[in-house]
Amino acid sequence: MACPTVERLTEPCFLVIARDIEDFDKAARLRTEHLDGHLAHVEAHWRRYLNAGPIRRPGAARLIGSTFLIFAKTEADARAVLNDDPYFAAGLYASVEIFEQTISIGRFLGGKIWASAEEIRSKAAGG
Repeated sequence: MACPTVERLTEPCFLVIARDIEDFDKAARLRTEHLDGHLAHVEAHWRRYLNAGPIRRPGAARLIGSTFLIFAKTEADARAVLNDDPYFAAGLYASVEIFEQTISIGRFLGGKIWASAEEIRSKAAGG
């Protein structure tokens, strides 16, 4: 079956990669202590997220961070939502990287946003 073409999302989306602090015991304690508040926060803002969840090394059980695909008008808007999350406020994350991302293809999207390679060729080089 060919991949269907779908409409491009119009809202800016940001990929957030948040890596836990190195002290595993402290990170596990912070996750446990602030779980209810974190879940309440993401549930209250669920429409802002395309996807979010914890990350771990392949085959490992230990959590090492989280990723978030968040709809926001600006990076500052994304940070404002995240900074209100109890995990962020408690200092669970040692580093947080934020990138603007074009949501282009996948099951969440239901297909791809381009009809041909020519249509997106100039953007592939950052144009």
